[in-house]
Amino acid sequence: MEIIKSLNNALDYIEDNLNSTIEIEDVAKVAYLSRSHFQRMFHALTGFTIGEYIRNRRLTLAAEELTSKDVRVTDVAIRYGYESIDAFTKAFQRLHGVTPSKIKKGNIRLKAFPKLSFQISIKGNCELNYRIIEKDSFKVFGVEFETTIADNLLYEEIPKFCDKIWVDGTHQKINEFLGYPKMHMLHGIHYDFKEDGSRKYMMGWEAPERDIPKEYKVLEIPSYTFAVFDGKGDSLNRLAISDLWKRIYLEWFPKSGFKEVEGAYIEKYFWDDSEYNQYTCEVWIPVERR
Repeated sequence: MEIIKSLNNALDYIEDNLNSTIEIEDVAKVAYLSRSHFQRMFHALTGFTIGEYIRNRRLTLAAEELTSKDVRVTDVAIRYGYESIDAFTKAFQRLHGVTPSKIKKGNIRLKAFPKLSFQISIKGNCELNYRIIEKDSFKVFGVEFETTIADNLLYEEIPKFCDKIWVDGTHQKINEFLGYPKMHMLHGIHYDFKEDGSRKYMMGWEAPERDIPKEYKVLEIPSYTFAVFDGKGDSLNRLAISDLWKRIYLEWFPKSGFKEVEGAYIEKYFWDDSEYNQYTCEVWIPVERR
């Protein structure tokens, strides 16, 4: 429960400093988390990056202030951290659909982005399964690309990437190299996380004890303790894995004796032989005891 309290303290810190410079590093410290872990947890729980949340809160308050006839657009822009009217106008219009100057005319529909708060949701009919695995160092190989959590692009780009390597035959070539059938599902590996929210994503498999073709990226993953979670999905619900991620951060980490460590995060998929178009997905997160 302490992590939920810490996250809410971080939200309070943001709210108290919307008129000042906010460093994500400082917000993460309030939550007693590293910057990278805070960013991942915040995005998994809310669907927003911390930067997007701060921007939307500032633009919500800016719109409220601009409904007063006694304030100038320039003053409001500066108060909420914008160095130019053009930058403020573009950001404002992106959220509210109108320019700041039009608000002065009245009768304008605006969007309110309220302050968030985190709560524990107790559900008695939907358990979250997990196991702890000690795994020695190993190598994975496959094809990769770079994506980002900004604007939730990874939820759009990862499925497109998976479709691309299926259509162009890369998925089948990897399975043929491994001696697996065509429909065998590859693993997804998130790694090389950057402060701006970007990361590398690989589709591949554990590397066998033989030479890997040079066309593939080879990544060495050191020895970790992994918390492994599983859930169910189907071919129509391609975001089932994102629902599992959210439950891990909202339901498991706040009550567990473990915390994340920096490393590679693995998603595994297995077709369920007994159910048509159903699959089991697993999330492997490197952890250590608190």
